[in-house]
Amino acid sequence: MTAHITYCRNCSAACGIEVTTEGDRISNIRGVKEHPVSQGYFCIKGMATRDFHNGDDRLAASLRRTEDGSFQPVEAETAMDDIYERLSRIIAEHGPESVALYYGTGANSNVLSSAAAKAWMHMIGSPFIFSSMTVDQSAKFITAGRMGSFLPGKHRLDSADLIMIVGSNPAASHGTYGLPSPNPIKHVRSARAKGTKFIVVDPRATELARSADLHVPVRPGEDPALFAGLIRIVIEEELYDKTFCERFTTSFGRLRDAVHSFTPDYVAQRTGVDVATLYEAARMFATANKKSAMSGTGPNMARDSNLAEHLIEAFNAICGGYRSAGDIVHNMGYFGGATLASSGGGDIREAVAPPSRSWESGPRMRTVDIGQIGGEFPTSRLPLEIQGNEKGKIRALIQVGGNVLKALPEPQKTIPILQGLDLLVTLDLRQTVTGRIADYQIATANHYERHDFNVVFEYMFPGTFAQVAEPFMQPPPGVIEDWQFFRGLAGRMGKTLMLRKPIFAVAYRDIGGPELAITDEMTSADVVGWVASVGRSDFDTLKSNPHGIYFDDTVGVVQPAGEDDGARLDLCPPDVEAHIRVVRATEDDVAGYPFRLVPRRLVEVLNSAFTEATQTRRRYGTNPIYMNPDDMAQLGVPDGGMIKLTSRTGGVVIGKARKDNGLRAGVISMCHAWGNPEVSGEEDEDSFSGRLVALDMDLETINFMPRQSSVPVQAQLFEPEVQALAG
Repeated sequence: MTAHITYCRNCSAACGIEVTTEGDRISNIRGVKEHPVSQGYFCIKGMATRDFHNGDDRLAASLRRTEDGSFQPVEAETAMDDIYERLSRIIAEHGPESVALYYGTGANSNVLSSAAAKAWMHMIGSPFIFSSMTVDQSAKFITAGRMGSFLPGKHRLDSADLIMIVGSNPAASHGTYGLPSPNPIKHVRSARAKGTKFIVVDPRATELARSADLHVPVRPGEDPALFAGLIRIVIEEELYDKTFCERFTTSFGRLRDAVHSFTPDYVAQRTGVDVATLYEAARMFATANKKSAMSGTGPNMARDSNLAEHLIEAFNAICGGYRSAGDIVHNMGYFGGATLASSGGGDIREAVAPPSRSWESGPRMRTVDIGQIGGEFPTSRLPLEIQGNEKGKIRALIQVGGNVLKALPEPQKTIPILQGLDLLVTLDLRQTVTGRIADYQIATANHYERHDFNVVFEYMFPGTFAQVAEPFMQPPPGVIEDWQFFRGLAGRMGKTLMLRKPIFAVAYRDIGGPELAITDEMTSADVVGWVASVGRSDFDTLKSNPHGIYFDDTVGVVQPAGEDDGARLDLCPPDVEAHIRVVRATEDDVAGYPFRLVPRRLVEVLNSAFTEATQTRRRYGTNPIYMNPDDMAQLGVPDGGMIKLTSRTGGVVIGKARKDNGLRAGVISMCHAWGNPEVSGEEDEDSFSGRLVALDMDLETINFMPRQSSVPVQAQLFEPEVQALAG
């Protein structure tokens, strides 16, 4: 047995771990106490990588679809030859914009993956990049584009007197900005012992909500009304930060007028939050000294998500919920400024990055007149862009480290659309649902078979921290790394792949700094070494510190505002004002669909990863459908009994019901990305919730997010024998 020090690449926590191997198998994984960030913590997902890497369903070789629809093994070099020939014909006849890229969470956990993919797309001249970012959090980028950003950023747990968390459950997701990702609940308890207070806004009494100073159990989808009401209270009682608002914001009067009709009584009736709690939340937040409001994916996936995110940020802004002059900034970014709103990395000064509205300029989609958001297009529009119009369409799609068919709703529509592509290629460790309909499945190296660098998720770390990982397992013969696939295609095209720093949600063209020309003789050590060399350290130094390096000497201090440059946070631009008035004039009352479905995360899984893991199946069996016990009793559904959910699309999900005392009445909760989109709801034992979501109903403006939370559904006891007789 041999022990290896590395870090986990499942999520943004990047916990330090020790992996014990016996030959080509992993026998054990444990947390490493010497790791300066995770300090011995790691979650059950980390242990699940043992099954992930030992599993029989791993792609040990690349696959090519045959004429009869089956797959046969193919050498990666041969596959790249074939793919190059087919891409060349497609580009020659239809242009580079007929080629698209989708990358998922797996690519974000691989420092060279999305960076190389984006570089290749830039090289061929196609802007059609899609990712999981626009599946669950694009409202954050819309808000930054319409409001702007305050450059010093928000308080983190180590400096805040009060944190408000909206629609996030860090105990399961390990990904709530402002909280340390590893062992977040332990850090919350320590902060509470020192006097930090917490407000949690969530329709469910999550682990964090149960320990919070105040839980605001808002109805799903009513976050805009809630925060409009909180803003009204703060303004009416003059609790807002007048100095901050006068110096750094604009359209304050428009915001005040727009929310004026959201009286406490009206908001209480609409949100299900009593008036006393509304006042308590507003006063508690506004009067705290150092505070910040953080949102998760919850409000970003519900109806009116762009407005919800904007009003959360406006509420934070009028209360002065940011770092200010004299505050210490512990995380200065490995590249210098990457973790802040600024991109220059110089002085951290009180200032505003003004609204940019990136979607109003640059490359456009064909099926709707919208530009890029964070360097990407909305994933929900991918099926329609594949169908296309007289301007053209996507004919080839390359998917990297993702599973787009589990990210898209209404599989009965999306699967035939993707099957109509001229070319579909997936790069992954295992066969995904999307891979099963692809033309080529390229088998790629796993976490412990490649060099890596945790810099992609560094913005989540409490301080400036960096760690590299070296491979200690050998991939099966012929298995390649993601970046090698794109280098191989570039070489076959007679071009050189030019790599830039890996920065999340920034278009390749907007990433400043040096470039690396990736040549044929380079290894992953060479390329990761280059990435390390353009930051605060170098590859050799990082390798000599296997537990990573905390750059304590990079701590910064926020400086007072300089000469007024006129940049302001736009609290209520005209399109936001119009949206507020629409929400005020409409109610979320869908006749015949009394329940609201919301997504939840389980600590054992990450999106579609690990849903098949042994320990996940041992605990859950199938994807549970959680309900309030009173609702279950009213429907006659016993704990563990079968329940049937039906949405306005006609989509059906059937699964086992579980009691959740923390759920509001009328709310149903289930994990997303389980199940098999290829079969009907009646046949899918693992309950793919995406079939309850509409591809073209209740879409947001700008980012065209479908309503993936607060989804109206019917619920009833499911008894197959009775259903068959009734049929």
